[in-house]
Amino acid sequence: MKNYIIPSIVAFILAGCTSKTNQTTTTTTTTTTTNQSVKTTVTPDECSTISNLISSYESGFNSIKTDKVNNQFTNQWRTSAHMIGANCTVTLNKSEQASYQCQTPVNTQTQTIKSHQKLAKQLRQCLTKTGWLESQKETASSIYSTFVLDTKTPVITLATNQEGNGFSSRFEIAPPLGL
Repeated sequence: MKNYIIPSIVAFILAGCTSKTNQTTTTTTTTTTTNQSVKTTVTPDECSTISNLISSYESGFNSIKTDKVNNQFTNQWRTSAHMIGANCTVTLNKSEQASYQCQTPVNTQTQTIKSHQKLAKQLRQCLTKTGWLESQKETASSIYSTFVLDTKTPVITLATNQEGNGFSSRFEIAPPLGL
């Protein structure tokens, strides 16, 4: 298991969270077993999406909530912004703090590791210039990349785990560690 901390800094240009520009970008995609194309990387114009997701934490991600998920045990909404995969949600915890999560299956371990490392690198590139720190942990069956700034700013986590016979990657923006 490797443990290391890399200082990162954030230079965010605030733009519309779900708006797209006329830039031509290349997005790497992965086809899941359901033949659904899912994003596994952050494109250059998505650094502003990450910034806006972080900014929208204060309002409980209200600007990206769409329909409420019918679940008696949790307050959860689908979203209009998707960092990875096609299934992203906003969930309120018992303290009424919101978190944003996206999760997607990945077929092979090699693909999983490559996708995680590429997305972590691109997040690192987006989160440069304002003091963010990255902590990464690796085990035989998982990789966790966590980005923190301070005790008031939400925490960003990219987690890739073995689940049964397959693998899953999860992107999350959650309440800060100080709350």
